[in-house]
Amino acid sequence: MATWPSRPKAYKLKDLLYFQQNTTFGLTERYLSYLARVTDRCRYNVHFMFPEVPELRPLEQMGRDGVRLHGLPSGPNTGNLVRLLPMILNVFRQVKPDLIHFNDPAVAGLLAGRLHRHAALVITHHTPELNRRYGLRGKLLDRLAFGGRPFVIFTSESDRRTGIERDGIREEDSTVIPYGIDVSSFGKHYDRNGIYKELGIPPDHRIVGNVARLAAQKGHTYLIEAAKIVLSRHGNVTFVIVGDGALRGKLNAQTVRAGIAERFVFTGQRSDIPRLLNAFDVFVMPSLFEGLCMAVLEALAVALPVVATPVGGIPSSVAEGETGRLVPPRDADALANAILWMLEHPAEAREMGLRGRQLVEANFTMEAMLAGTEAVYDRLLSRRENAAELA
Repeated sequence: MATWPSRPKAYKLKDLLYFQQNTTFGLTERYLSYLARVTDRCRYNVHFMFPEVPELRPLEQMGRDGVRLHGLPSGPNTGNLVRLLPMILNVFRQVKPDLIHFNDPAVAGLLAGRLHRHAALVITHHTPELNRRYGLRGKLLDRLAFGGRPFVIFTSESDRRTGIERDGIREEDSTVIPYGIDVSSFGKHYDRNGIYKELGIPPDHRIVGNVARLAAQKGHTYLIEAAKIVLSRHGNVTFVIVGDGALRGKLNAQTVRAGIAERFVFTGQRSDIPRLLNAFDVFVMPSLFEGLCMAVLEALAVALPVVATPVGGIPSSVAEGETGRLVPPRDADALANAILWMLEHPAEAREMGLRGRQLVEANFTMEAMLAGTEAVYDRLLSRRENAAELA
């Protein structure tokens, strides 16, 4: 747990509430839980509100770090908005937060925040492209989410431009704060042989790996198609997929139909991502759309060469020929060729990985992310205090 200097006795702490609406636990949930754990306790009482579902139990450990936890009986969504809105609003009225930070546009929470009227509202919008996929429903969700002019944090400039041009978010109501990586935790060396043994991988195999939710967005079906091509030329390769999701059964079945199931390991959800990444030789992220992909940053922090698609904020970390290879989305042939290139040019691939780690160390640190986020909090709280004095 972080430590903070003592504060003056007369100083009144602000109440800061983090709000998680999704019922899945992934990289973006780790982002918000990290902020909750390390935000300056000399300035804030920190609260975290999230659905009481098994998938989010990892968030409960924040209670040991001094975060005050508030649960909802089920995952908030627009389908049960009428039931959830008063529950959320009741917690807001009890906590009396000065600022509420939402993980993505959480419609039920944002509406409650607007009704509460006493808190500054901040959203970290991880994947602006996502609501667009829902057509008219997505537009309605965006209208509800952004109608009260919350301040929006984007993780890449390309996402910010999308939010301004498509969703009508005002430039002065937004900023870019890239994800930060705890580079020190990804620089440790782990026992590769132990990981190989644990996962049942032959010791002479190389590992092509991926870390992501098993969802259509992440493009796993194209990775499996590409794997069949790769394995036709290199039999000593194992593909390791770290993560879980609704498509796990379908993806497993796809590997069986392709005749390559014995060359795939689906690990499910894991808490030891740095350890597993250290066993990979190549990292692949064949996403169809993204924000700034935290999994890619973590792979680069381990000095892994990356094969990815140039969608969303990925090109800000993966530069063609510099830190990895970029291929068009939904193109299994191009994906296979890029993976093969990495396997067949190990020295060049290793250099790409080292440049990737240097990039993360220079541009994507936890310290920079926290400083940028707290600067947003300062700006919004100061604005509200000034408005209250003028009222």
